This record gives sequence, structure tokens and C-alpha cells, in this order.
Amino acid sequence: MSQRKLWMGFAVIMGISMSPARAQSADQQSADQKIQQLEERVDELDQQIKIDERKKELDAEDAAAKAQNGATATADTSGFTIKSNDGNFLLKIGADLQVDNRAFLGQGASAGSDGMLLRRVRPTISGTVYKYVDYFFRPDFGQGTTVIYDAYLELKYFSRAKVRVGKFKPPVGLERLQSDDDTTFVERGLPTLLVPSRDIGYQISGDLLPNQLNYSVGVFNGVPDNGLSDAAVSGHRDYAGRLFLTPFNGTPVKALSGLGFGSGIDGGGVDGEPLPSYKTFGQSTFFTFASGVTEAGHRMRLTPQGYYYAGPFGVLSEYTLTEEGLKKGLVQRDVAYRAWQVQVSYILTGEKKGFTSPTPKKAFDPLHGGWGAVELAARTGEFSAEHGIYNYGFATTAASPRTARERVGGVNWFLNRLVRVSLDYGLTNFGGGAAASLGGNRAPERVLIGRFQINFI
Repeated sequence: MSQRKLWMGFAVIMGISMSPARAQSADQQSADQKIQQLEERVDELDQQIKIDERKKELDAEDAAAKAQNGATATADTSGFTIKSNDGNFLLKIGADLQVDNRAFLGQGASAGSDGMLLRRVRPTISGTVYKYVDYFFRPDFGQGTTVIYDAYLELKYFSRAKVRVGKFKPPVGLERLQSDDDTTFVERGLPTLLVPSRDIGYQISGDLLPNQLNYSVGVFNGVPDNGLSDAAVSGHRDYAGRLFLTPFNGTPVKALSGLGFGSGIDGGGVDGEPLPSYKTFGQSTFFTFASGVTEAGHRMRLTPQGYYYAGPFGVLSEYTLTEEGLKKGLVQRDVAYRAWQVQVSYILTGEKKGFTSPTPKKAFDPLHGGWGAVELAARTGEFSAEHGIYNYGFATTAASPRTARERVGGVNWFLNRLVRVSLDYGLTNFGGGAAASLGGNRAPERVLIGRFQINFI
């Protein structure tokens, strides 16, 4: 109620109280009615004030709820992202597209077919629910097939003990754990042939020392070398573990901050598993087993590994030893395969080399002086199978070489953080793999592979 109305009411009351006695009896009833009306009006105004105040409270609560439950959408080098304002929910949509052109050159061209193909076509959906649970889903539609490569969730409440469940890369090979978009060469080296690609299982991982000592341990269904599966093929399980150190990361010893080394190991039963096959840099199968051979017994993989990055320079090396049981007829033996590689690279434009792809100092924009980043790289490596594989009849030297020696050189052009063009030349020489009448050795593979790639995940 306004002050003016209050004063008027007060004046009326005072006027009535001061009127002559003879008027009181006549006007008393009228004065009482006016007082009652004024009191009712005051109550109405007081109630209206309370209603207005409550409305303001509700509006404030609604604004707070919108601020908490609302979301923002962004698009950047990480893909398209929708994130709740309270940080509890996150949805990221990304993609990975690789278009390859393979040309087999000179002698040994029959080992592969020239042509262009969609090497990888992988949409990616990932994110977070209730702040502490991440999820990741990525199928692949490349090369005319449909395969689920990754499908897992991870509880990350405890940074030293993150729990991952689903289908993902077991913690074994170093270059295998590198993203398909971040590898220095268009195809991985020979040691990756002897480690699993993806498997279904459980894993616990984390940093025992922040950014210096990382561990992973897990139990998986078990898959052949370089294989993957959506179901268990037997009742056996594989057990895997990995320790990796970057001891000078975050220390004053800057020259060694890019040093990392460690080892992965896994093992388990192989009865009932499919036999692996091994492919060259040009993705031609060069090693197969004889008819009637099956997996039997146990398998063990050991992978010492390491890298060193200093400014634009990088070197990565790993060695893989696989021992597994094979059976043919009444003969059952454990046999071994070995592979190693060393790769070196240098970014001519000065960007920092690392385990992930570099970000160009200047993205491709020639009119404004930007040409991206350019990297030169070389790799050497070897695969070998022990003599017992041939002595026991598990394979024949006329069809499956005992050794494969690889030399690869390449150049990578990063137009920006998301787009990359690569050109690699690979030469693979074989020890064995052909009939004696043909010289005993499979013809060398010479292949030129160009790749156009875009990825944001």
C-alpha cells in the first residue's frame, strides 16, 4: 500500500474520532466500515507483495536449473561436441576417413593389385555420462566390410585405477596403441603383426607416478596375432599387462623429457582359435600355414618398446616375440616368431614431434603464408619364423618365407591438425617363399602408397 493511501486512511480515522459527539453515533458504522475496507486492502497488498517475491524466487530457481541442465555446442579440431553446463554429460561426434592409392612396382608386382580403396571409414561417437564414466564407439565401413573396432566404457573416478570394459586395444604393442591417424607411416611395422588388434575384456590402468609411470592390466577373450573378434572362440582367456615409463617428463632434464620405454606381455590358451596370417607393407599375405594345422596349447607375447622425441626429431622402436602351440596330426610343438622395427622421422618445418600427430605452426593457407607441416621418415624391420615351424610341417618354405625384411621411406604433409597427405615407398625382401626352381625366394615387393586422410575424434 502506498504512503499516500495510508495517510488518507489515518486522516479519515482521525476526522471521525474528532467529530462532535452527536455525529459519532450516526457516523460510527460508516467509519468502522471504512476501517475494515482499509485493513482488507492492506492485506491484499501484502499478499500481492508475497506473490511477487515468490515469483522472483521461482524465476531465479528456473534460471539456475537452466544454467545447470543447459548445454553448449562447439565445433573444433576435436570434432562436434555437445556439453552440459554442469560438466556431467558430453557427446562428441567425429570421423576418420583414409583414401589410399596402391601401386606395385617392378618385379613382384603380382603380389598385389594396383588400385584405390577406402582403407578406413570410421564414424566415432564418444563422450561422458555423469562426469566419471566415458564411452567410445567406433565401427569401420572401409574396404567393403562392416566391423566394430572399438566399443567400450571406462570408469575414471580413480585416476590411478581407471576401469575399462568392452572391445578395445589390449595393452601390448607400442605402435598398435598409437592411433591409426597418428602413425608415422600409412601401415604399421612388422612387430604389430604379432600382437592383438582388438579384443573384448576388462582392463585397469592408470599412472602410478603422475605422467611418469603408467600401468595397464587386463583379461581378454584372446584373439590371433593382429586379429580381432566380437565373441570368445573358446573357454580360454588371455591375460595382458604393460608398464611404460617416461621418467624425465616434467623434470628439469628437458633433453630427456621425450624419452619413454617399457614392455607389454600377454598370454593364455589358444585351443580352438583361428590361425593367424601375416601381411606385407602393401597388405599382401606372405605367410600362411599348411593344411591341417591348428592352434593348440598356450601362447605368450613379449614386446619391449620405446621412443624418444626431441623437438622435430623422433625415433620409435619395438621388438615382439610370440611363442605359441601348433598341432598337425599327432605332432604338437611350441614355435616362435620374432619381429622388430626402428623408425626415425624429422619435421622439416620445425613442429614438435610426438606420439600423436603434430599441429602445424601455420595451417595450409598459401595466400597468407601458410603451408602446413612437412615430415620425412624412414623405417627398417624384420620378421622371422623359427626353423621348427618348417621341420614339423606346420608351414613350407616354398609357400611361406622364413624371413621378411622391410625398408620404408615416406613423406607426410599435414595441411592442418585434421588433414594429412602421405606418400610412402616400401621394399620387402623375403627369405624363402618360392619353389627352388624359382630361386627359392619370393619376389621382392615394391609398393608405392599414397594416402589422403581426415580425422577428428
